[in-house]
Amino acid sequence: MDQPERPVLGRRSLLGVGAGVGIAAAGALVVRNQLRHPHRDKTSHPDGRYRRLVLSCPHPEHDPVLMVAVHQGMFARYNLDVTIQGGFGSGQEAVAQLRPGGADVAVAPALSWLPRLLGGLDARLICGLQSGSSRLLVDRRSPVKRIEDLHRKAIGVADSGADRLFFSVVMRRKGMDPNHDVSWVQLPPDQFGAALADHRVQAVAGHDPVIWRLREQLHLVQLASSMTGSYGNRVSRVLGIRGDLLRADPAAAVSLVLAVQEAAEAVEHHLGETASILADQLPDMDQPELERMLRAEGHAVHPIGRALREQVAQYLDEMKLIGLAPDDTDSGVLAKRFCALVIHD
Repeated sequence: MDQPERPVLGRRSLLGVGAGVGIAAAGALVVRNQLRHPHRDKTSHPDGRYRRLVLSCPHPEHDPVLMVAVHQGMFARYNLDVTIQGGFGSGQEAVAQLRPGGADVAVAPALSWLPRLLGGLDARLICGLQSGSSRLLVDRRSPVKRIEDLHRKAIGVADSGADRLFFSVVMRRKGMDPNHDVSWVQLPPDQFGAALADHRVQAVAGHDPVIWRLREQLHLVQLASSMTGSYGNRVSRVLGIRGDLLRADPAAAVSLVLAVQEAAEAVEHHLGETASILADQLPDMDQPELERMLRAEGHAVHPIGRALREQVAQYLDEMKLIGLAPDDTDSGVLAKRFCALVIHD
């Protein structure tokens, strides 16, 4: 008998995660994960209250931590009924949903959060999910062999968000001016290959899984990434919560952090099983390819508390490098303001 297909998250879809939903779909995986990685004792504990929350994320079906949290019932384990809103064009669009009557929490790259927070958004960062997966690619026949070779060249990007900002920082550290030494050409990712072929751009920048598939299909060369050197130990995607909600119900943040940390640890230790879950959401990629992609990324980076605050301060220093924060900004003070220590790590 044919097995019923699992629902796939589409653009603009809502995924309700109620008590018990997802546990039956991956019950054996839940049991294995609980046996191998029992919940760590924390000095902050959830209060047992049932809560309904809305979480916004650009493409939740691409996010291993969120998908594992859903399929393994981790939100429900902490009495959270989470509706996930997806299909936003960028991390900044997802963060912009944070408002009463809109989203309560959001997952987005740190470099998508910081411009909004610097602009006065009333929200706090509470938990990292994983490090980055941004890649800068060139054609294998390209004369561009290093970042400095991109001087006076064009780079294709999907938007002006986190990928562009990350590689702008990389260029700035190489002595380049990313706002004048290169041209940024905004293109839909499905046009990256054609733009490279007809020389409209000489490089393309994006993040997994889209940029991974492009690299594999066209045999492109990776010029730089957020997974090498010290950047490989830096968090990218971060969970943040509305400031008014955190002040009114701090225990909600505790439950969220515990659920997301448990999911992040499950991803870190069980990449094969994570690939199996993602395969249901990404039909263009089979499980072996997804597992290769996940193993090329960094899944041991999911800081909370002071560790998250330190990494946010590093990002703020880099925002100064590319002119998005005043030079006299005290990054440590701002990071303390932007991050909430909801669990004693």
